[in-house]
Amino acid sequence: MNPSPPLPLLCPVCGAPLSPLEKMYGCANGHPFNIAKEGYINLLLSHQRKSRNPGDDADMVMARRRFFDSGAFDPLTDLISSFPVFNQKGVSVLDCGCGEGHLLGALSERHEGFFCGVDISKKAVQLASKRHKQATWIVANGMRELPVADSSMNVILSILAPRNIAEFSRILKPDGALLIGVPGPNHLIELRKQLQFSSGDFKEKADEAAAKCAPQFIETNRDLLSYEQPLCQEQIADLTQMTPIFWRSSLEAKAAVMTLDQLAITISFTLLTLKRSSL
Repeated sequence: MNPSPPLPLLCPVCGAPLSPLEKMYGCANGHPFNIAKEGYINLLLSHQRKSRNPGDDADMVMARRRFFDSGAFDPLTDLISSFPVFNQKGVSVLDCGCGEGHLLGALSERHEGFFCGVDISKKAVQLASKRHKQATWIVANGMRELPVADSSMNVILSILAPRNIAEFSRILKPDGALLIGVPGPNHLIELRKQLQFSSGDFKEKADEAAAKCAPQFIETNRDLLSYEQPLCQEQIADLTQMTPIFWRSSLEAKAAVMTLDQLAITISFTLLTLKRSSL
């Protein structure tokens, strides 16, 4: 954990600021939250989840860790890291839906500031906090009220994750930036064809995301990243398991894909930069 500067975190029970105590965090009203041995804080209350272990399961989380470690998504990480917004002195960044922490972890290692990742999957946050010690990792439900202080973040990231627009507007500083990543045109089209799975060409995803952010946010920039990536058998298996395609494809189609020795795929992302509206 990184206790300096003070964490802009709120108690999920009463909304009071959280402060570091011995081996835990607590608020002025006496609500304690232990720091796990891996270093993360669990701020997910029982009524904020629909199951005992919500979010991505261990198999999906580990598939993502292996796939990201393979370098196939490095161009996306590099593009986001190059955005000038991360070079602000003392920048504060929230990654909502951070998963196993690859993106935020890379940002925390390349830039100076306060980096906080939130995900509802305990397994994902455990993996993130074990590897990336420069960042702060929180188990919380990103689609409920987030335990983060008002106007405390310079940047909010939502990359291939559900978006809580009302909470983003509350948490982001008036001059802050919201970065949203959605699938670009023909993203993974070769894999989707192999799995006999069609979800369109994603051309409308960016426009839909911008529209759903209004009127709280206004789009200021749009970047498209697209490249061809050769995959080996292990990468094909992990990519298939880590995406919604896994749940929406037939057993027969998945079995056939797992026999492929290699497959060249299109990786395509659209990155939207938005600012808070004055309305």
